[in-house]
Amino acid sequence: MAITVETPDAETFEFRATSILNAAWTARPILDGLTYPALPFLRDVRTVLDVGANCGAASVYFAQQFPGATVHAVEPGSEQLECLRYNAAHFPGIVVHPIGLSSEDRTATLHLAEDSGQASVYRSDWHDGRTEEITLRNASAWLAEQGISSIDVLKVDAEMSELEVLSSFAGMLPEVSAIYLEFGSSEIRRGIDRLLDPTHDIILAEMTLDQGECVYLRRDLTRHPALRGRLLEILAARQAAALRLAEASR
Repeated sequence: MAITVETPDAETFEFRATSILNAAWTARPILDGLTYPALPFLRDVRTVLDVGANCGAASVYFAQQFPGATVHAVEPGSEQLECLRYNAAHFPGIVVHPIGLSSEDRTATLHLAEDSGQASVYRSDWHDGRTEEITLRNASAWLAEQGISSIDVLKVDAEMSELEVLSSFAGMLPEVSAIYLEFGSSEIRRGIDRLLDPTHDIILAEMTLDQGECVYLRRDLTRHPALRGRLLEILAARQAAALRLAEASR
């Protein structure tokens, strides 16, 4: 499945993914703005942190939406990194970091899944038995080393490590405008809710059983007059995409 992406100079290239399934089910909806829909009313977005960048679909999408921002794409998996580096090379604002983030500096075993292109330090039934050793960095220390003192937009898809990653730089979270999260268990989601509840509200969520995606917005921004209209646009776009998928599967 070919996915054509437009670059900042109005040229195009074919987005690379680790598999056809990864392209169709993961990259395409992200690049279409369905998975992590941008909020155009956010102003002065200068720093985007993409934790678990995979092949870079979210990094590319945010680079398109916020062309003045630096997008830090963090990804430890070698297969994903190969695609990420190729895709990111078309966007000068994307910086690739070949590591994972955690609560401490350590090495870990990454479990791989060929069909989906997903990988995790936690073994599950959908992994295919292949592994690789990766470097994990303490998130707070790493951010300080990179000179990242504030984050405007944060996306975390760390395959069951989301709460651990967020907790490791909890002191920076109150100032983040928008936080896009994937979660793989109800326990993780409840922990994230407790962590973000003092400063953020959920404005959008899509859940199936104990897995899903949430968008948290800093509480002062939930009163923005453009928010309601943007949420209606997002829901309409998701509904239209679901209808197209249903038609295609007939």
